[in-house]
Amino acid sequence: MRVIQALYKYALPSTDGVRVSCGELLRDANGLVLVSFPFAFTETSEQALAWFRDQYSQFAEKNCSVVGLSVENVFTLKALREKLHLPYHLHSDANREVSRSLGILLPEVAGVRDVTDSSVLFVDRLRHIRRWTYGGGASDFERIQRELVKSLVPFPSHLGYY
Repeated sequence: MRVIQALYKYALPSTDGVRVSCGELLRDANGLVLVSFPFAFTETSEQALAWFRDQYSQFAEKNCSVVGLSVENVFTLKALREKLHLPYHLHSDANREVSRSLGILLPEVAGVRDVTDSSVLFVDRLRHIRRWTYGGGASDFERIQRELVKSLVPFPSHLGYY
């Protein structure tokens, strides 16, 4: 299965209580930022999610959706979202279907098999996918943001996307 097809095929449970596919999130957006992380409540994961929380308005201004993605269950993700006061939702890929299709599963981390790696994936309006890994720290995220901003060219308003 092609990677982009997987984004449309699988609907994942979200912290807002509904199942949604990444394709649905892309429908009316200029792009989609997927922040994948292996474990909830770890320093690196929280840093990444908080960084995108703090930059969220810049992505929203460019009509770009931001979501988190992990193999954690939706209840854990909901608690993490509340703790960090995230303006975006987290999606549970507990069955690992999307993560496997995206190629972001690590064989083992801390004795746990098949967890998502620490990545940021960007799907642009033409459905091209770019991927960066991060290790925490603002410099990683600032580098990623510079690349993302270059990729976010707004749709002309006369096309009816706004």
